Amino acid sequence: MKGFVAIFVVILASAYLQGAAGQEMCPSENCIEAEACEEPVRSTSITCANGLSCCSLVKSEFRTHCRHHGGACMSSCNPTLIHDVIDCESDQVCCTLV
Repeated sequence: MKGFVAIFVVILASAYLQGAAGQEMCPSENCIEAEACEEPVRSTSITCANGLSCCSLVKSEFRTHCRHHGGACMSSCNPTLIHDVIDCESDQVCCTLV
C-alpha cells in the first residue's frame, strides 16, 4: 500500500510540474500594448511580463522589428524587400523573406 501511495504522489507531482512548466514566454518583440496588436495570441499558455499582450500580428504602424515583417537581418538584399527596423545591426538591413 505504501508503494502505491508513493507512486501516486510521484505521478501527481510530475503532472503538476509539467503543467506549471507549460507556460511559454512570448517573443519579446511581440509583447506589446494591446492597442498596437491586430491579432492577439489567444493561448493561455503564452505569457508576457509587465501586463503586455502577446501579439500574433502587429498593426503595420507599430512594426518596429524585423520579424514583424516576416524578415531577417542580412548584409544586403533587393531594395524592394528592405524594411526600416530597430533590431538589425548597423551593417545589416531587414529583408522580407520570400
